[in-house]
Amino acid sequence: MDRKVDQLREDVVLFNRRIRTQRAGHLLTPSQLQALAHLDREGPMSARALADLEQVAPQSIARTVSMLEESGMVTRTVDPQDARASIVAITALGLQTLVDDRSRRSEWLTAALAAECTDAERDLLFIAGRLLRRLAGTPEPAPQASLMNS
Repeated sequence: MDRKVDQLREDVVLFNRRIRTQRAGHLLTPSQLQALAHLDREGPMSARALADLEQVAPQSIARTVSMLEESGMVTRTVDPQDARASIVAITALGLQTLVDDRSRRSEWLTAALAAECTDAERDLLFIAGRLLRRLAGTPEPAPQASLMNS
C-alpha cells in the first residue's frame, strides 16, 4: 500500500503544481491567493483567525496581509472588540483578482478534462475531488510515544 500512497501523493502534488501555473496575470503568491479565498468565503476576520485558517504563525500572516494591503487587495480596520487587533477584509480589487484567478484555472481545467477524459473519468474525478476534500479535513493523528521512552 505504501507505493500506492506515495504515487497518489506525488500525483496530487504534480496536479497542484500544474494548476497553480494557470495564473490570471497577477503576481500574487499561492499564500496570498489562499488568504484572499478565505476572506471571500468566510468574510472579514481578525488576522489571528486568518492565521488559524491558514495554519501559519501570526507573523507569517502579518506579512501576507501587509503585502495584500499594499497592493489594495485587503483593508485593515481596528477590531471593535480589541483595539490592539485588526479586522482584515477583502476589497473589490482583491475579489476581482480572485474571481479572475479562479476563472483562469477553471478554464484550463475544463479544457483539460474535455481533452483528456471520458465522461466516466470526469465523473470519477469529481468523486475523487469530494474524497480529497474530506481527507483534507481529517485531523492529524496524535503523536505516538517513542519506543525509546518505554
